[in-house]
Amino acid sequence: MRPKIIAGNWKMNLSEKEALSLANGLKEKLPSRLGNKKAVVFPSSIHLASVARILENSPVSVGAQNIYPSPLTAMTGETGPDQLSELGIRFALVGHSERRQFLKETSVFCNQKISYLAKNNFTAVYCVGETLEEREAGRTFEVLGKQIQEGLGSIPSDVFPRIWVAYEPVWAIGTGKVATPAQAQEAHAFIRKEISSLFQNGSSIADAMPILYGGSVKADNVKELLGQPDIDGGLVGGASQKLDSFLALF
Repeated sequence: MRPKIIAGNWKMNLSEKEALSLANGLKEKLPSRLGNKKAVVFPSSIHLASVARILENSPVSVGAQNIYPSPLTAMTGETGPDQLSELGIRFALVGHSERRQFLKETSVFCNQKISYLAKNNFTAVYCVGETLEEREAGRTFEVLGKQIQEGLGSIPSDVFPRIWVAYEPVWAIGTGKVATPAQAQEAHAFIRKEISSLFQNGSSIADAMPILYGGSVKADNVKELLGQPDIDGGLVGGASQKLDSFLALF
């Protein structure tokens, strides 16, 4: 039975005061609402240490929005898993559409990140998704297939329990638009099938992998989305950045 997961991506938002207030609110109020769900938040890098300290020993995990796949090295502006692990952080986003689009990160580079994270006992949350232009051109499955093959191919099967996938149709991120439950389920089922194809006996690996949906997830659609057989949670942007709207997802 795969867990249900609500992950909050705070992106480049919130002042220090707002981030700490939100973290304290989650620590106080979320445990009684969690039930059998898991919760993870991804603050901006400048707030990671403070938020991690607040949420230490709480049921809310903390992750980084980005990592560089290397031990300590001369890479200005980057953060490595060795530094994050000192804070008790064991999650990281990889391949979010904004980093793909504006910073030109490729699925091949994502593969390096995922492999390094998994080998160092982090959970990598690998983001995939098509643009509106690609969907309207009928290329959704082509794009998703390439992202899965390039991003997860060659990674050993034994580290797959430390990998999650997040399907985020680019046209639904921050737009207020959302894929219908049927559209989201179709994409999630395809992704699970592609993961299964990576190995000779890959169905058990694919069946165990959490796949989250991201794209304008809110309280009024989260229940129906998570009710789909292959949707295991949400990677949430705007609704995760205020206490009441995040709590409403549980």
